[in-house]
Amino acid sequence: MAKRILIAEDHPGSKELITIHAKNHGYEAVAVTDGIDLLTAYSNERYDLIITDLKMDNLDGASATEIMKMQGITIPIIALTAFSPKEIHLVKDKFTKIYYKPCDYNELFEYVESLIGK
Repeated sequence: MAKRILIAEDHPGSKELITIHAKNHGYEAVAVTDGIDLLTAYSNERYDLIITDLKMDNLDGASATEIMKMQGITIPIIALTAFSPKEIHLVKDKFTKIYYKPCDYNELFEYVESLIGK
């Protein structure tokens, strides 16, 4: 059975691209558009890893991650962001790793595989 990845990304093109790369690397991918949908999806299903954008409408990825950590989440959470390292210094410790946009999706999914396998 394929490992499951939950993707939270509000930009339609980026969400589609990440989802395609996840599937091409052998993962089952579920994509949502904001932090509220991320929390809902995570509470309703089992996932092996989360990839989230930091800046999204309704609830950002950092806030959603903080809520999930307070609820006891233990799976890896990878952040994607267009912010600079200086701009995210207060939230960087919430994530397993942060990738800066535009990112190399092959590199991203090599890292994903190192964390959860296939």
